Amino acid sequence: MRKPYGEKGENMSNSGLALFEQKSSGGIARQISPIDTMIYSAANPGLMFALVYIMWAPFLYPGAHMVWAILAVSQMFIIAGLYWLFSVSMPRSGGEYIYISRILHPSLGLMASFMITFTSISWTGILLNWIIKWSIVEFFYSIALINGNDATWLGYAEFFNSNYMHALIGTAMLLFIYYIYYKGTKWMVRLAYITLGATLLGAVVFIIANLVTGQGTFAANFTQLTGLNYDDVITIAKQDGFTTEFLFGATFMAGSTYIILNTLGSTFGANLAGEVRNVQKSQLLALFGSLAILMVIWAVFYGMTYINFGDVWSNSLYYLYNAGHEAYPFAGYDPFITIMIGIMTKSPIFVLLIAICFAIATFGSAAGLGFGPSRNFVAWSFDRLIPKKFMELNPKTNSPTYALKTIIAAAWVFLMLDIFVPSWTANIAYTIFTWFLAWIFLGIAGIVFSTRKKVLFNSSPPIVKTKFLGMHLVTILGWLTLAISVSICYYLLIPFFRGDLPFTMIVVSLLLMLIPIVIYFVMKRSHAKKGIDIDIQFQEIPSD
Repeated sequence: MRKPYGEKGENMSNSGLALFEQKSSGGIARQISPIDTMIYSAANPGLMFALVYIMWAPFLYPGAHMVWAILAVSQMFIIAGLYWLFSVSMPRSGGEYIYISRILHPSLGLMASFMITFTSISWTGILLNWIIKWSIVEFFYSIALINGNDATWLGYAEFFNSNYMHALIGTAMLLFIYYIYYKGTKWMVRLAYITLGATLLGAVVFIIANLVTGQGTFAANFTQLTGLNYDDVITIAKQDGFTTEFLFGATFMAGSTYIILNTLGSTFGANLAGEVRNVQKSQLLALFGSLAILMVIWAVFYGMTYINFGDVWSNSLYYLYNAGHEAYPFAGYDPFITIMIGIMTKSPIFVLLIAICFAIATFGSAAGLGFGPSRNFVAWSFDRLIPKKFMELNPKTNSPTYALKTIIAAAWVFLMLDIFVPSWTANIAYTIFTWFLAWIFLGIAGIVFSTRKKVLFNSSPPIVKTKFLGMHLVTILGWLTLAISVSICYYLLIPFFRGDLPFTMIVVSLLLMLIPIVIYFVMKRSHAKKGIDIDIQFQEIPSD
């Protein structure tokens, strides 16, 4: 084992370095197969979250058709391609941190990685609240609704909908996630398979519900159970100024924000690159295969929503909900699939099945979105940007103990924010804005890789040095990633300046950008007092 660059005689944690190993030597580092990596990458973004984002996107981008908006995800294949080339060139755990810190500057690498890491960790907490709201609370509300607003079932819904019950149940689920983290990578991979299975079952439940009922039945049931005439929903929304025709621009922007949001986390296979077998094959399959899986599943959920309930009608209902219109029929409750499928079928069984499927799929996503970034803590610690304790791995499970405890603590803070001060997490818009701000620097790294780091670039596998029309492919992908990231940040500013998103979107993003810059310069000064220039170590990537 080499002694890392830096202070003479100083040894890093052997187990911590194992997460960066490029080749398996019979140890435990390379324990994830190509298929495992793809399933993990597909499970992270939340395969059933199409049922969430369809409640928000048509309101923020009036005129958006959510099925056609899926095509906007084609932009993600460009970013996935850049991740693939980088992960092949620098096959170490840490993802964008490794790439940006080595190509541009360590402070920028830490900043971009920190922004993505804590954005993802925030989802770990927030998603648990989604389970409580839409799988538990709205299960009871749906049963009450299809039973004529039964007081007993409404009482259960109100009981579980209290902030303190949200906090209690969410905290318990978060502790269970920590147990899964403690058990190690293989447990996380198994959970990813369960997540995919629950999602596929949820899709089947939705399809069967449509086959046994249909839009006509839903319309009649909606009018009967809510007291609001089905046909009046569109009329009321239109009278209030809502666009009831589909527009290309709105569709593209909705797809570029809230559907692409549903892909964020699919790149986390790159964060585990030090633990993946056959990196070139694994990352290709994970990055592109996961996007293909996601797009197919979204097409089912978005398509079935529009087929079952009506396309313009659905967008109109979501407008009434987001606008807080007095005609909205489910006061205090969101128009999520648990309620909608209950109205369509009047069957507690269908409501229970869809609630369980969403809960399992969302729990798997919550766990996965915190797990991948845990390796970033190890990478930061290896480079002395945070204390060395974050490199320490549990000898039995190879899990970075301190990193995982930090993730659970941070996720709990975001869980509490989402419960008690939801304006700070509204529509999780800050996550899109923050993530693509970080990817601006990823794009710049791709643009200058072949010229700024010639030795590293020239020593990369042949696929990384591929040219297209006389220009290096990595450079082209870098320019396109930069353009896509800037555009998506702009798309999100449109509803922000219109007043449909809170100021906290910008505040949270700026905090996540500034905190790592402060950390970098504090650690740089601290090590400089010991005679160590930490910038020297960024001239290379962690070796075997």
